[in-house]
Amino acid sequence: MMIERVLLLLPVLAVCSSAQAGWDVGGGLEDYQWQEYPAGYAGTPRESGMRSALFVNWTQDGDSDTRFAWRAKLYGGTVNYDTFVVSTGAPVSTQTDYSGAVSEGQLFYRDDLGAYKLDYLSGLGLDAWRRRIQNYGGDQIEDYSILFLRAGLRLAKSRHEAGFHGEWGIKFPVSTRENAHLDSMGYTSNPAISPKGELSGYAEIGYRINASFDLVGYYDSWRFGQSPDVIANRPTDPPGSYWIIYQPKSSMNALGAKLLVSF
Repeated sequence: MMIERVLLLLPVLAVCSSAQAGWDVGGGLEDYQWQEYPAGYAGTPRESGMRSALFVNWTQDGDSDTRFAWRAKLYGGTVNYDTFVVSTGAPVSTQTDYSGAVSEGQLFYRDDLGAYKLDYLSGLGLDAWRRRIQNYGGDQIEDYSILFLRAGLRLAKSRHEAGFHGEWGIKFPVSTRENAHLDSMGYTSNPAISPKGELSGYAEIGYRINASFDLVGYYDSWRFGQSPDVIANRPTDPPGSYWIIYQPKSSMNALGAKLLVSF
């Protein structure tokens, strides 16, 4: 998609426009939770565990008027996965490997409040990740691509002054794509799955230690409704039979902390 290509080019545009702008680079850890709510089943499959992340921020400086920013995140880790066997309901535990990246362009209008700046921000971003569920018979791979909008408020502090700052708002997926690689699981086709995008929230609170270091705690989330059904077949299926496949209603919550170096 053209929008996704533009989002991937934002780092180049930021470097080319780095005059009167600030960079933040750092890393952190997050407590990750993913839960599914399959219709018609009592069980709720759940993933939980720690993931690591790297962050890169680019923000235009200024006391007021319209400004631009770019946000990027690389993340990954192995988390515990507690689920159940569909045919019997018996509990099963395994692990899931995650790797993903976020690229987001932001446009914001800044009001000068004196000691603080109030930013009215909007953003367009792409969050793409691979979910590899470990299985003795062969790992199950799911690739997600989420194009989303963001709207929020940011109470910003001068990069040269110590003090607290914060941000809060909402996100909404405008396009969701899931590649479940059904053809690698014995099906004769691999129809695309599209979880329903729903509104979710995010927030962060930070304390700038000095002009070089910023410590930030954050909360992030996704909310997806059940996807429309897709139909797939296996070569061993009786004539006229088929499988109905869908991604159940799902929720993601991540609570983390990161240390950023500013320059």
